[in-house]
Amino acid sequence: MAQATSPQGGSLEGLVLSHTVAPGDTLFSIARRYGTTVEELMRLNGLDTFLIQPGQVLRLPQGGERIHVVAPGDTLFSLARRYGTTVEELMRLNGLSTAGLKVGQTLRIPASRGEEGSRGKAALESPPWSQGGAHARDLRESPPAVGEDYDPESPLLKIVLRYLGVPYKYGANSPASLDCSAFVAQVYAELGVALPRTSREQFRALPPAEPLRPGDLVFFSFGGKEVDHVGIYLGRGVFAHASSYGSRVVIESLEAPFYQKAYRGARRVVQEAGK
Repeated sequence: MAQATSPQGGSLEGLVLSHTVAPGDTLFSIARRYGTTVEELMRLNGLDTFLIQPGQVLRLPQGGERIHVVAPGDTLFSLARRYGTTVEELMRLNGLSTAGLKVGQTLRIPASRGEEGSRGKAALESPPWSQGGAHARDLRESPPAVGEDYDPESPLLKIVLRYLGVPYKYGANSPASLDCSAFVAQVYAELGVALPRTSREQFRALPPAEPLRPGDLVFFSFGGKEVDHVGIYLGRGVFAHASSYGSRVVIESLEAPFYQKAYRGARRVVQEAGK
């Protein structure tokens, strides 16, 4: 939970907000809970990796009312879930008479209620489901193919599903948007594995993967010879990625001609024993 401490030991002036990391917390979930960004949390706490440990105390930005810029796919309902408020409160605070939103619209967000607990509510941790597009697949509905190395209860798959629907933005790494390599790095950070930040660095740093297994990183080149896109293979011929074309995190078929043409290979993330 969030706590307010004073560097002077008594005065309320110069309060420093902090959060004690609980099991299951990630920089992404903490940033969403307190209406900030992963980058801001890393800057405030001098972090050079996404990995955090239970018991670690993180400084938080100063509290108060927040601002949200409406992204494609945002609704008042999804924003209310994300920020732990209600549709009615958002409409009241912003003087809205209808629930319709426009991309780029600026909304005032009520001050965070960090006292809801370090674990938060399940709804606050789950981005909205993506519609996904023509090749999207819902792994909750269709059974795995015979012989496929696929586990619907795997921690990695459960983490990936929580990110579905988060908007894509090049170079971004915040609760409001992610790019492809930030998505991959955040998923593996939740599993306790630190990955390089960019897709090219990830491609160069990891060993080749053959044949493909769930959890392998799949790489593409849409702009030439160099790798410029990455996703996570989930099994059954599908992968999850932050798609610039779909404008959000989606699950799509790796066998689609569009992706087969740009495919440049796979790399395996080797986790330490016991992770």
